[in-house]
Amino acid sequence: MDEQGYVFTPTTLLLLIPIVIVAMAYSGILNDLTMVSSMAIGGDVTSTTALNVFSAMEKGTSDAGRTAAFSATKKVIDDREFFSKTYINAYGESASKEYVHNRVLYTMNDYVVQSCKDLEAQTGREIYLNNESVNNQTSQLIYYDDITITQENPYSFYINIRGGIPIRVTQKDQTYEGVTPPIKVPVSIQGLEDPYIWINTQYVNSNLIFSYPEYREGSSNKYSFDSIINKNGASSRIQFLWDCLNGTSNPSSIGSRPYYFPDEHGLSYFDRLENRTNDTSTADSTARLSSFIIGDPLFNYHNTSYVSHLDHEYLTYPYYIPSGGVTDIKIKDRGTSYSMLDPSGYIFYISNNYRIYFQLETEYN
Repeated sequence: MDEQGYVFTPTTLLLLIPIVIVAMAYSGILNDLTMVSSMAIGGDVTSTTALNVFSAMEKGTSDAGRTAAFSATKKVIDDREFFSKTYINAYGESASKEYVHNRVLYTMNDYVVQSCKDLEAQTGREIYLNNESVNNQTSQLIYYDDITITQENPYSFYINIRGGIPIRVTQKDQTYEGVTPPIKVPVSIQGLEDPYIWINTQYVNSNLIFSYPEYREGSSNKYSFDSIINKNGASSRIQFLWDCLNGTSNPSSIGSRPYYFPDEHGLSYFDRLENRTNDTSTADSTARLSSFIIGDPLFNYHNTSYVSHLDHEYLTYPYYIPSGGVTDIKIKDRGTSYSMLDPSGYIFYISNNYRIYFQLETEYN
């Protein structure tokens, strides 16, 4: 009988027992769920910490690469370091590439070590990278063999960090253990000074590396230099070629600084640091670029103005004389032919080989 005077029959009591059991079991499930949730949240933080380490490696590599490229350029201009050196190390790297490799290694390690220590402080986790604890007063987590530098396009090089570097993140009974993925970071050289131009024009010409905007890879006329012909007497010109010579919209705003364009016969960024020629270049053809020289800064050296103004031809003359000779481009206006002038007022000359390569005519009507 209950407190209201009702009597529970045996059948009614049997119906109530499962309810009591379920209630007791549900209470246990709630406790278990609370514990599981805590473990899931903790595990999530642990795995997220590992992902943040990967992100720090990528960010540190990008910053280190640009810093190293700027430093290498300055070393050539200020100290002539690497210039005209033929040194190749045990990794097949030239002098300037070895320098960039070492600078990247130092700067990136500094960034990654500090980032990992910050992550430890924020999350309460312990981080091990390359089997080294971040707390062991270490200054190096990535090593020389972990990094390679490649060039695959004219306006950047790539820093590659090998995959498979061991990583472990721990807290009490929670552990993330795995390996890093391969990391490939592009490093832009746009906006950097070209020491090849600076030194070889005897400190007269300065040029920053910016890409020619009208270049169209895969087009039947990918340079498009003669797409617009402006006829105006002595000021007659092929507009896109003249724009390339002038460096229109060049962010430096310091006079005319010609654009750079992809050129399989040109020189790569590392070639330019080392004063190589297209015959001694160590770069793949897809990583090479060229520019033009405006004016005639080496007239006294050449003893003639009749020199191709493509940069690596102009700067190696008279040691290199283009086969097929050199010509200027003429534009007819009202029956009179005018030689095209560059932005500094000098006649623009080009080797016949490159005139054909750029799909230019000797004379435009």
